[in-house]
Amino acid sequence: MDPKNIGLEIRTLSNLIHRKINQMVSEEEDNLTAHQNWVLHYLYTHQDSDVMQRDIEAQFSIRRSTASHMLQLMEQNGYIKRLSVPEDARMKRLVITEKGLEARARMRERLDRFERLLQAGLSEEELSLFSQIIERLKQNIQ
Repeated sequence: MDPKNIGLEIRTLSNLIHRKINQMVSEEEDNLTAHQNWVLHYLYTHQDSDVMQRDIEAQFSIRRSTASHMLQLMEQNGYIKRLSVPEDARMKRLVITEKGLEARARMRERLDRFERLLQAGLSEEELSLFSQIIERLKQNIQ
């Protein structure tokens, strides 16, 4: 690895991870991507609060247009519902559906297995240092 090309190395790793997870997801769900699965997991873990599109944009560092398109597809495919917020009809609260809950549950074990594969051979100290470095890199570009 060329330490002067951290961005390239991260992009390459990201592509490999994205490709592998999409392969795993597509084996189980015909019309669900890895990103959509992560959104389902986020909605699942935040069921006790109102989640809006802007929360998805912030959580996953994606543009409004990307989030809008992804959420439209997820709604069309029955994984989520968008419900109007009483105080502002323009805002839509995102809610995971029963179909979304079932898809998330099916994928959780596969993604956990993938995480174990990804972290194999790394010590707790290495994982902690990696997390610290990733956070610093994200802060540097925000």
